[in-house]
Amino acid sequence: MTKLVTNALLLISLLISTNIHANTFSSLTPLNWLIGEWQTDKSASFVNEIWQKVSDDTFEGQGKTNSSSESLRLVKMTDEVFYLAKVSHNPLPIAFKLNHCKNKQFVFENMQHDFPNKIEYRQISSNALQVIVSGKAEKSFTIQLYRAQNKANTHQ
Repeated sequence: MTKLVTNALLLISLLISTNIHANTFSSLTPLNWLIGEWQTDKSASFVNEIWQKVSDDTFEGQGKTNSSSESLRLVKMTDEVFYLAKVSHNPLPIAFKLNHCKNKQFVFENMQHDFPNKIEYRQISSNALQVIVSGKAEKSFTIQLYRAQNKANTHQ
């Protein structure tokens, strides 16, 4: 009976670890689609993100709105991927760890930060994405962005 229980626990452990690895990655390659310039469609609230590939382990970005800007970075460190945001009101960048990546959905989390706690990028198509920014107290907002070069042709 003990051998059966031990084998069952070993199998469960293996299945759990395989499932965890299926939803994580230690490379920025699945995020290559993000490279380029993205912006909101015609609206009063302008949002713009520009991403460039610096190396296989680093993407640099710049986020701008009508009233603020932030430096962004995606970095592979020690076989994990982090989203770093540097905003003017924080002395240091805020790190969000990639905790979910599946079906063109990438969720970065930092539950110790006041707001936001989650930043989620969803690839809608090759020319559209959603950014969902949320906190612990159900406070959240969603931004729909389009590739800048295609915006004039498809979203007038």
